[in-house]
Amino acid sequence: MYASLAIILILGLCYSFAIAPDITWAHFSADGGDLIAATATGSVPHPGGYPLYLILARPFQFLPVGTLAFRTNLFSALCTILAALVLYVFLIHQLHGRPRAKFVSVFAALAYGLAPFVWGQALVTEVYALHGLLMIACVYILTLEKLNISEWTRGFIFGVAATNHLTSVMMFPLLLLNFRGGLFVSARTFLIRCLGIAGGLLLYLLLPLRAYSDPPVNWGNASTVGGFFWLVSGQIYHDYLFSPTFADVIQRLRAFAGLLLEQYTWIGVLLGIYGLFTLRSQRILFTTLWMGMAFLFYAVFYGSQDSQVNLLPVWLAFAIWIAYGLNDLFELLHDRLKVQWSLAGLFFALLMIRIPFTFPYVDVSGDAQARNFIDQALREIPNNSLVFVEGDSQIFSLWYAQYALHQRLDIAIIAKGLLPYTWYTENLSHTYPGISISEHGKLQSGDLIAENPKRVVCYISAEKPLQCIQPTSQ
Repeated sequence: MYASLAIILILGLCYSFAIAPDITWAHFSADGGDLIAATATGSVPHPGGYPLYLILARPFQFLPVGTLAFRTNLFSALCTILAALVLYVFLIHQLHGRPRAKFVSVFAALAYGLAPFVWGQALVTEVYALHGLLMIACVYILTLEKLNISEWTRGFIFGVAATNHLTSVMMFPLLLLNFRGGLFVSARTFLIRCLGIAGGLLLYLLLPLRAYSDPPVNWGNASTVGGFFWLVSGQIYHDYLFSPTFADVIQRLRAFAGLLLEQYTWIGVLLGIYGLFTLRSQRILFTTLWMGMAFLFYAVFYGSQDSQVNLLPVWLAFAIWIAYGLNDLFELLHDRLKVQWSLAGLFFALLMIRIPFTFPYVDVSGDAQARNFIDQALREIPNNSLVFVEGDSQIFSLWYAQYALHQRLDIAIIAKGLLPYTWYTENLSHTYPGISISEHGKLQSGDLIAENPKRVVCYISAEKPLQCIQPTSQ
């Protein structure tokens, strides 16, 4: 009880002082505006749709505190604290309640929650905090021997995890394995687990239901079969997979080593490596090693600039290995109680001392870059303008302002890069009935300008400030 309260108190305080008070682009959260707007307006966000996130984040948007973005950021903080608590309970059970198990479990849970990347994701609107919670839930229900749940429920939790982030399907092969004797589960057990997966994946049906009402954010128009599979499969991102060159892969592996040290320091890394090689439980070893290697492989070979966000399950696996390394170290000193207590005090002190050094790098409590961009843009854009926007950060921030906060409803915000998609031009027709669009699909900005000659045309991108052109037919 006291250990759980300590985890909640320490992480809660750290997150509360550093959390973003509004929309932010920090910590790879450029998609935040899209997610907030989609959640608030019953819309469909960017691929793969994230239906579980949409359901769970929505109640937080009704909290009577702060901005809409702040309330959505709070959901990330809660998910990370819950992930740390589940990790603590998981380790307590796996270490069989030995006296040192409580300290080891608390230490590993805090090490995970205070890792700079994990801490950063707890402060912003993104799907990765929930992703971490679901990953530890999958490890927990698959590996705990005495957990009294049905095989269908195991599959269901894995399926639900994939409705938050599609990369969770990399965990599905683990459901083939039998950790209680023999290599694989029986065909009957596997079938039941697959039925559970299918039950969890049914949450994706939320997306076509939302898309059918023509919401302002409607990626892919999932109300059609083709649009649904385009959205859920993340087809727009397929070119990123295996796109890095050999030199890029080497560079990313080097960067990973630096990121690992950044998360857990030399002491944590050495403990984790030691714990990995001394881990006696085959089910824990194989499950965490699979999770760590699968997501590391994906992050290395996925060519987006923010691919390191996919490393969060790696940091989770490493936190588990740290726990086993520390536990084994205490076991070697089982007959030297004073040394154990001294060592425990030293490790805890080092963890706490690190907090003020990490805080400046994760703190977004004063970050107003995105808010300032929105305020300046909406203040300077002329009335009834066509506003062509490039850059995810800029597009999604303006969507958040207009769709979720209902600001500047007179202007038409047009994502320039999405104009070639038929679903997007159809969506523009529903969202902005006042602008003229004679045909849908593969439009260029010039087509819209020509069809709306009396409107001011503005351009916004990450590289250039707002530029507006008065209509020639005034």
